[in-house]
Amino acid sequence: MNARERLETMVRTTRGSMTVWSPAEVRDALDAYRNEVILKAVGRLRAIPVQCTALTGPIWYGTGWNEAITQLEEIADYQKPDDEAYPGELELLRALAMNVRLRARQGDLPSVQQLVEQHHQADKEARTRQDRTA
Repeated sequence: MNARERLETMVRTTRGSMTVWSPAEVRDALDAYRNEVILKAVGRLRAIPVQCTALTGPIWYGTGWNEAITQLEEIADYQKPDDEAYPGELELLRALAMNVRLRARQGDLPSVQQLVEQHHQADKEARTRQDRTA
């Protein structure tokens, strides 16, 4: 059974009774369907011949094409780490750490305080959004 069929089964009702699925089960089914769609698109893109040589086209064109396909595969494979409160939390923390280090080296403490406050606001908003969707 593919992900689309699984989703259809989850929402199908039987004469007035409806099975109630947990949010985690629905999210898993939606993620599986997303992965199937992206991987199907990747398969179709890979089927397009891209032959780049000095005579047929610029090499960067083929490289860019392959990098785009790789990026789609990484998106399909993405799974939220268990310890992330919301998608993107780890990236947000990494960006904060990098910016704080840079500003601290420059001795710009007011800017460090501003970065920390901005991070706090962004984190609070993301957690609120995550709570609403869960």
